[in-house]
This record gives sequence, structure tokens and C-alpha cells, in this order.
Amino acid sequence: MNVALFRSLLGLALSLGIVTALEAQSVSTEVQKKAVLLEEYTGVGCGNCPDGAAMAATIKQAGGDRFYIISIHEGHYAETEPDYRTEWGAALLEQAGDIGFPQGSLDRVQYEGSTMNANRGSWTKRAKALMQEEAEVNLHMEASVDAQSREMNIKVEYCYPETFADEFHLLNIALLQNHVIGRQNGAGDSYSHEHMLRDLITGQWGDTLSALQPGQVYVKEYTYAVPEKVGEIEVDIRNIELVAFVTRTTADVLNTTGAKPRIDNLDEPMALSASAVDLGAARYAGKNFPARIRNLCNDTLKRVEYAAEINGQVQNGQLDVVIPPYQELMVEFTVDDYEPLASNEVSVTVVSANGESLSLPELQYKFTGPMPISSDILYVEWETDDCPDEVAFTVKDRNGRAVYAQGPFEAGSGKQVLKDTVVLESDGIYSLEFSDSWLDGWLEGDKGSFKVKTADGKLLGQNYSVRGAGETIFVDLVKSTNSETDRMESELKILPVEGGLRILNPDLSIIRRVQVFDMRGALLFDKVMDVRDDVFVPFTVKTVQIGVVKVFTDKGISVTKAMLY
Repeated sequence: MNVALFRSLLGLALSLGIVTALEAQSVSTEVQKKAVLLEEYTGVGCGNCPDGAAMAATIKQAGGDRFYIISIHEGHYAETEPDYRTEWGAALLEQAGDIGFPQGSLDRVQYEGSTMNANRGSWTKRAKALMQEEAEVNLHMEASVDAQSREMNIKVEYCYPETFADEFHLLNIALLQNHVIGRQNGAGDSYSHEHMLRDLITGQWGDTLSALQPGQVYVKEYTYAVPEKVGEIEVDIRNIELVAFVTRTTADVLNTTGAKPRIDNLDEPMALSASAVDLGAARYAGKNFPARIRNLCNDTLKRVEYAAEINGQVQNGQLDVVIPPYQELMVEFTVDDYEPLASNEVSVTVVSANGESLSLPELQYKFTGPMPISSDILYVEWETDDCPDEVAFTVKDRNGRAVYAQGPFEAGSGKQVLKDTVVLESDGIYSLEFSDSWLDGWLEGDKGSFKVKTADGKLLGQNYSVRGAGETIFVDLVKSTNSETDRMESELKILPVEGGLRILNPDLSIIRRVQVFDMRGALLFDKVMDVRDDVFVPFTVKTVQIGVVKVFTDKGISVTKAMLY
């Protein structure tokens, strides 16, 4: 008998059966929306497959625990070294249909009446639609594995909240492995393969569920020996996960759930890895710096302490998180107020986790500062795509407070065409956020777009193909050049004029010195004087920018931002 088949049958033989009453169950007995399963067919030799995996990961980020991925290495592109195929993949691909890699089956439902498999461009739309369906069966799973014996105990609870016509269904449990580092065409030799199928614990098409009663909670338990290897590939228990799903036959997935097994008898020191994530904006002035943190130990990561250096100034911070063992989470390192320059450099270093000191490399962020504007009135023309319930436009101040917001709109309301006038009440930095909650851009059907201008006609930004999570524009408003000074009560007013700046001095203070700096701190003008009158500051700059004007008088020092032409 085939060894793998024997192991699968042994796992079924060790099933503890069906229990028709639970004292305390975790599965719901109420009707719920279903979770969706993507079976992604891929291979090491497929150059476009990393893009498919990235798209699946984006849907997972948006869908959370209502979207699960099984990555199946099979077909021509998987006939490579290393060989990540399993004994189960060929039959799965044959049923789904091979239309060209990367491809994926969502809930094993026929796509456009031909095959179950569809290309990656349709995954998001289909996942959204399937998530609107009600689940015929509710599922909950939990598991634990002993690090020494590699014996895993699995419990699946299930309940049918309403009546159904089928005589039986099939329960499938898949063993997956994450963070398998290896070669991938189109991504190099150190690609991280995620959700890789390693075994089907319940066999090719699952374990039969029958004699079921609506509203009753059932449980099935399995004992399973996690293999040391599948083929020549080591199975690392620290990176395994389980996905369970119920099918009507060998197709038509009714619902899906997943679990990360608890690992017993494994004692490891605190460890993590951190990697910077692109800021996603051409200009930036935010206080949050995104990163991915992977927990590399068997304890839940709850607190991270870090040091951030911003343009040479050091700040310290703390981040409260919940990252289970060997899992990854997108986080944001937050900093206090800082003055963004024309060119900025930020480094973040994790110094401790759960109170234990660590030594990790710096995370580096480089960005251009916000766009300077003098108009406090913005004209915004924008259109949603055909999913207006996912699209929004929000203006936030430096502290993240929304000062203007439009959207999202009612689902099914169709494309929205809008013209907004935004009035910014005070000087300072603002973010204009054009967002998509499903992270798939304004690309559904008739694409969305936006254009932003100031009242004086300056174009701040436009995009006729908004992608991903959207786009953010940062601006720095100096509403007028006669702002009150920061350090003294004075009637001094700063006006940009041809060839420089004019300082109006209506209260006849004695002006003793004038300095002008750019936003990086470079000195542009410096002159000592003794004048009780208006002053002209002669200089020009190559491009329009915001500068800082310091005026020393007999009453103190005035520091004011001003437009430089």
C-alpha cells in the first residue's frame, strides 16, 4: 500500500467520531456569511505566479478570516527542482481544469460555465460575490502539535443552522506550510512560498459527514503524525497551518475555516524579524511608518519597543500588538510631531520585545516632504468605479482627525461623479486620501479617477487609474504670508514680492536682523541692520517652496513660514 495513503487512512482510523452534544462549543448555530477558499495552482517555473500570489495575499489582507488560500504546486511549471508537488495535486488540477498559470479555483465553483479555474484578474471580484452568500454549514477548528513527537490533535466543530437537502457532505482538512524559502521564476532564489499544500489529512476528497440534523453541533477529532518531509522538502512545524472546508460533493465548497496549531513542548528565546513597507506616497508627512513583523518564537508577541531617528532627531516609542507564534502582522511605528523637510530620512530600530532586549537591523524610510500651498480652498473632481461602497475621499489634519469626508456610498448605487470644495481652516499639514477598502483600486467596470487643484489653479495631483489601497497626497498650507508670529506679539507681516520678500512693520519695531532658511535648514539670506521701517529682503529661488523667516527686533524674535518664489 502507498505509504502516504496508509498514513491518511491511519489518521481517519484514529478519528474519535461524531459527538452530538457539546457542553461548550465555539461554532455558531446562527446563519452566517461564508468564508471563501482560493485553491491557487502554481509552480516554481511560472514567472507570473509571484504576481498571482501577491494578488491572493491582498485579498487575504482585505478579507481576513473570511478568505483562505491553499497554494498547490502542480502541472508543467511545477516539474522543477525543488519539487513542491504532493500526491494530491494532479487530481485537484484535473478537476479544476488547466487554463494557464497562475490560475485559481474559488470554492470549486464553475467559472463562466467552463472550468473551476480562473485567471488572477477575476479572483477579487469573485471572492467579493461569494462572501455575500450565506454559509450552509458553520465551522470552527482548533489544533495542537507536540514538538517532540510531532503528533497533532485536531478538532473540528460544525453545525447546520438550517435544513438542507443533501444526504451527505465531505469534510476536508489540508496541512499547509508557510515561509518555505526557495527558488521561484520571476522572484529569485530566496522567495517565500506561503500556504503551500503539504498533505490532505482527510484524503483526496475528504471525510464523509452524514445523518446530520439542523441546529445540532457536531465535532470530529483527528490524531495525525506530521511528516518530517514531503518528498525532499522538510516540514517545519513552526510554520504549518490547517485549512478545513466542507464540500457538497468533490466540488462546491460550502464553507471554510482555518487554524494555526498550538505547539507544545517547544521552548525558544524571543526572536522576531521586521521589514519596512513602502510608504505608498510620492510625498509624505505622516507620523506612521508601516512594517511587517514576523514572530519567530513560540510565545505570543505582545509589546515592541523601538527607537526612531527622524532627520537626526531621536524618539522612542512602544507598540502594543498581538502576534501569535510564527505569524506575521502589518504594523505601524508611530512618531511624535516633526518638521518635514524637502528631503527626509527616517530609521526605526526595534530594541526589545516583551521586555527582552534585541539587536535588529534598522528599517529605512526616505521621502520627499509635503507639497507647499498657499490656497486654503481646494477643488476636487472625482469619480468612483462601479463599486462605490468601497471608495472614499477623506481629508485629515496632522493628528489624523478627519476634517472632510465623502463616501463610501451605498452598495449597488452605481458610479458616482462628484465635485467637492474643501476649505482648510488653518495653516498646517493635511493628507488627502483617496482610498479603496478592498485594496483592489478604482478599477471595477468604468474606472474611477480624481483631480485636485487649489483655488489659484495649482494642480496638486491627478490619477486616472487608482490602484491598490488608493493614493494619498500630502500638502503643507501656509494660508497667508501675514500669519501671526510664533515667538512674540508683533504686527510684522511677510509678503512675497518680485525679487524677494517685503517685511511690513506697522508698529515701527526696531528690526535688528533678518534670516531666511529653506525647510532643510539651509541659510538663504542673513543681514544685520538697525531699521524702524519696512524691510525688503532680496533673493530668488529656483523653484517655489516654503521658507522660514526669522526677524530679530527690539521686542523679540519672530519666526514665520512664507512662500519663496
